[in-house]
Amino acid sequence: MNLLESFISAATSLSGNKMRSVLTMLGIIIGISAVIMITSIGQGLQAAVNGQFSKMGAAGLEVSVKLGEHVTSKDLLTVADAALLETHPNAESVSPMLAMTGRARLQNPSETDSLYYVGCNGSFKDVYGLDMLEGRFLARQDLENNASVIVIDSNLAKRMFGQADPIGLTLHASFSFGNMDFTVVGTYKPTDLGSLFQMPTFAYIPVTTLQKAYGRSYLDSIYVNVKDRSAIERTAVELSKLLSMRHNNDGKYNVANMLKGMDSVNTVLGGVTTFVSLVAAISLFVGGIGVMNIMLVTVTERTHEIGIRKSLGATDGNIRFQFLVEAVILAAMGGLIGIVAGYCGGMALGGAINVQPSVSVTTVAFTVFISSMVGIVFGVYPASKAAKLDPIEALRHE
Repeated sequence: MNLLESFISAATSLSGNKMRSVLTMLGIIIGISAVIMITSIGQGLQAAVNGQFSKMGAAGLEVSVKLGEHVTSKDLLTVADAALLETHPNAESVSPMLAMTGRARLQNPSETDSLYYVGCNGSFKDVYGLDMLEGRFLARQDLENNASVIVIDSNLAKRMFGQADPIGLTLHASFSFGNMDFTVVGTYKPTDLGSLFQMPTFAYIPVTTLQKAYGRSYLDSIYVNVKDRSAIERTAVELSKLLSMRHNNDGKYNVANMLKGMDSVNTVLGGVTTFVSLVAAISLFVGGIGVMNIMLVTVTERTHEIGIRKSLGATDGNIRFQFLVEAVILAAMGGLIGIVAGYCGGMALGGAINVQPSVSVTTVAFTVFISSMVGIVFGVYPASKAAKLDPIEALRHE
């Protein structure tokens, strides 16, 4: 019996017991679909994180004062420090940053929303990769004039002003030190990661305006985007030295490479995805046991048929191969159905959490291979048992 005849015979046998075949494949379907769904969401989440990191300064550095050092007021970062770092030949864009929590009054005057007010300059849009939707970002004149202007995300604009054009309208803000009114000059597109990880809503105002209102001359940090990524480590050392020379101190500044932050996030997400996928793959083992069980039942039911085949000249290898093909077909069909179910489930779950799932050809090929291997591994014993049956005893079996 050749491969085609074995395949036709196996398909005929399985189609004769449709319900039993479907129930047998169920374990494989659940296992494969779970692995595909989890992997696709994990890969999609990693792609989203990497995309956001690349936009928000993955080729950048964050400069801050080291924690735990004996820091005095003369060591703190200032807007003048940001101007100094901007002179470095590898600095593409530089922005000071001073952040503060506060609230904003919504369309209903009795309702407010928590905001994270970020004092920065016009370069922050490029440093952080903001996509402007309406109006403009902060300009140099805004910082020079300590202007009370603000840039908010489009979701906040809808909660505050409804369907009205937000540009030129007033945002009523409240801080721990008092209340302020800002004129909205622009809106930006909120990131998908913000809603996924429940990040706070950011609003951007001139750093000089926030400093004046708060009575604070220093900064939280300074962001620097570099031109040449290959020189990012050397640039970090040189920026630290520039600040130490200006402030006449030694080793009090931390210059963090945001590329390393992206690598750390990828490592964590990759580890979590792999672990959860392995847990989901346990159901494949359960599905494999189901395949073995049903094949043993099939061998018992078809003992008389095996005797007839052997009496007509079928070898042990022919019988073993026939039953092994049936096991592989069960597992492979379960795998293919599982891939489709996993892809659809991934798309549905991705839509719910606002992540675009990503399924690679390699993942699909690997899962098909695994499901086929399940059929082979768990089909070997029943197939061998069928092949070892004595033809005379098999013919006597009813």
